[in-house]
Amino acid sequence: MKKFSIIFSSIALLATSLGCAPEDDIENPAIVPFAFYQDFTSNTQDGQDIDIAGWTNYAEAGTVKWKQGIFSGTKYAEFSGYQSGQASNIGWLISPAINMDLQVNEKLAFDVAQAYVGSSSNSIELFVSKNFDGVNVLDATWRSIPFNKPPLNFDSNFDFFSSGIIDLSEYTGSIYLAFKVKSSGTNFSLDGTYTIDNIRIFNQK
Repeated sequence: MKKFSIIFSSIALLATSLGCAPEDDIENPAIVPFAFYQDFTSNTQDGQDIDIAGWTNYAEAGTVKWKQGIFSGTKYAEFSGYQSGQASNIGWLISPAINMDLQVNEKLAFDVAQAYVGSSSNSIELFVSKNFDGVNVLDATWRSIPFNKPPLNFDSNFDFFSSGIIDLSEYTGSIYLAFKVKSSGTNFSLDGTYTIDNIRIFNQK
């Protein structure tokens, strides 16, 4: 769980240090397991193409795919056309099917960072599909979902930001999440890097 174990430990330590109220006066919050979670820890080699069971790693333009990133022990997924030598690099990273009928009030959140992205044309997008067949990416119907994107300035290079809480409660049946990056290996202004981590869907009452 990487980052979340630290958070939960801190909460537990705070509760212990404040322990002056009777137990009857303390209402413990309900902890609901994630309906979906991915932290990209299964791949072991930095720069290796993401290859996780159920996930689709697809190059729409060029040959670059989403890769495993590792820095200071933290693992994440990243995409960049840097030094590819190809004018256009467009990569999709698509989740397995997620059953939205097992819970209600679903929310999505993830961590996202950029490095050396200086143009909105060097973009990252989030999509949801209900009819992706697991193979034919461009034949599926994809709905664009807005989220909070990292600021495009060099001061924030490699800093993770929260996507914000994204409401998915309208969806039923199975859905697929897709992260799409447009980049270039020949245009210096379009060869920045995007990284994502800790993708989770959870119930929020």
